Amino acid sequence: MEKIALNVYGKINLSLNIVGVSGKMHLLDSVLASISLCDTICVRKRNDDKINLIFNADFVPENNTVIKAVGEMKNKLGAFGVDITVDKRLPLSGGMGGSSADAAGVIAAISCLYGFDINQTKDVCAKVGADVYYMLRGGYAKMSGVGDIIEPIDCSNTYEILCINDVGTLTSLVYKQYDEVGGDGFVDNDLLIAALQSGKAPMLGNMLTRAASGLNANILRNIDAFKRIGLSPNMTGSGATVYAITANPSLDIDKLRQMGFNAYCARTRDCGIEFL
Repeated sequence: MEKIALNVYGKINLSLNIVGVSGKMHLLDSVLASISLCDTICVRKRNDDKINLIFNADFVPENNTVIKAVGEMKNKLGAFGVDITVDKRLPLSGGMGGSSADAAGVIAAISCLYGFDINQTKDVCAKVGADVYYMLRGGYAKMSGVGDIIEPIDCSNTYEILCINDVGTLTSLVYKQYDEVGGDGFVDNDLLIAALQSGKAPMLGNMLTRAASGLNANILRNIDAFKRIGLSPNMTGSGATVYAITANPSLDIDKLRQMGFNAYCARTRDCGIEFL
């Protein structure tokens, strides 16, 4: 096999509780779900040890997670070369795990190309980013610790969601703001998981919302838009994407667009990566 293409799916935080601090890292208790919005990654073998990376995004951080992922895989496998193309559709700094999804996709692709057991890459994922290992597997899961403890949730129910993106927020600044102003929106994750498994609409929450909206006032504007059409919104990650679960996606998205919001539909799904 010389070339692999795959879709890497984003995620939403159905809950994001902060339950303490370990060193400089915040301890989390969060329930996650993969969603149908994705980036597409193509990885092709080279005959040398060069790494070529092409993003179709307007802005790509110099020290991005894809390069980190390749570096850690080289430490694991030894020298190799690949051409990598990333077709970006997940929003940058949107709280949907786009950079982690891209890293997970590259780890999965390189593992397959070079005959490495993808199940042995947890240490690689951890060195690249806290939620990369989750993005490799996806689906419904509970994440705790500093993002290193992943417990899959047995749930086959699918939820339709509407999303509104805005200018992204930097995670480091949001956590700094959280340390100064605190948070709210604590969620009982046992009740949330029980609701998911029974097919009911879960209670959502994110303790970083106050901090993120203090840095980006549009988050509160987008939250208010969902409330005005009768939905219960939540922010994912450290922002700035706001979403809501809906039983009537076509009707509700029309309402949001009539209000001037560039909303779009997605749905939860049971895995984080799909080979094409």
